[in-house]
Amino acid sequence: MRVLVMTVVVAIAGGLGWWGARATMPSASTALPLESVVLTAMSQQGSVGRALTLNVTAERPVAQLATNALPGVVTAVHTGGEVATGGVLYEVAGTPVRALRGDVPFYRDLARGTKGQDVRQLDEALIELGYSTGAPSEDFGPRIEAAVKSWQKAMGRERTGVVAQGEVIAFTNLPSSVRLDDAIAPGLVLSGGEASVFAPVGTLDFVLSVSADQGAMIAIGTAVDVAFDGFTWPAVVAGSRASDDGSVRFILTAPGGGAVCGSDCGALPGEEKMSLLATVHVVPPVEGVTVPVAAIRSSVQGAAYVETSSGDHVDVTVLGSSGGVAVVDGLPAGVEVRIGSTPTGDRSPAPDDTTGGDTTEGDDA
Repeated sequence: MRVLVMTVVVAIAGGLGWWGARATMPSASTALPLESVVLTAMSQQGSVGRALTLNVTAERPVAQLATNALPGVVTAVHTGGEVATGGVLYEVAGTPVRALRGDVPFYRDLARGTKGQDVRQLDEALIELGYSTGAPSEDFGPRIEAAVKSWQKAMGRERTGVVAQGEVIAFTNLPSSVRLDDAIAPGLVLSGGEASVFAPVGTLDFVLSVSADQGAMIAIGTAVDVAFDGFTWPAVVAGSRASDDGSVRFILTAPGGGAVCGSDCGALPGEEKMSLLATVHVVPPVEGVTVPVAAIRSSVQGAAYVETSSGDHVDVTVLGSSGGVAVVDGLPAGVEVRIGSTPTGDRSPAPDDTTGGDTTEGDDA
């Protein structure tokens, strides 16, 4: 009986399913032909391209900047990694060694009656620090002597009016990052002549370090925009070098050569290395009227065209494509074009991605 009942149930269910299918599905003679289903899209203004958002390192070579000229025990170090005009680098027997801006090393005692570029550098620093006024002078006269005494008083030192050799060190750029030699440490005895201060010198190098996969997308001459604190500097990839770890280092320069930051390099901190944000245009952006790549067809003669929703053929020139979108010339914005309809006559679909990109313009971390 159980077997008989199960057989009857299955038979009834199969009959109902067959009836439902016959009642709800159209017959082959009434089904819509597949080729009559046509998708369309509207042409519009836009752009295509691809950009990577990466970090660029600005690097300065580091060199020995000064030799210690004060004998005695090192009593303190005060660099903190960066120093500004008048900042203390270290102290020997309680005498501070300070940083001043200048291109000429301070090589002698500066006192009343001395003349030269080093005197002018001292005067410029005293004016900047607020201890002197007027135009900078190369002649150490009464005004500079009075300013030195005011500076010494503010530092709690004896007002001699003399800046002894070794008490000031010239930096080409300030503020600047600073590294002291291992010999400059509290408690160590100095006799004079020890290497003391190291700092970044020379021009800035801008380096883009990327993985091997990212490096494969970047070519020599690729345009890069480097940003820092309100500045945006155009740059180009000028060279490359593979690293031992498999990464690739690209050297950036200004489009005409030279440092990327150009005349604005003084706005950057005087650090040995700093990280800046950059946009790398691996596929240069192209702007114009955009349509889906699937809407573009080509004739047997190789001419590209699109088909409007009304069936008209409009010849176009593909200026660039990426990520399934193409920029074309010859078609105005606001035209409805067909996508995916079967081409007629001697025409066939055009290939995708004429620029080789794979996404529309945007940022890839």
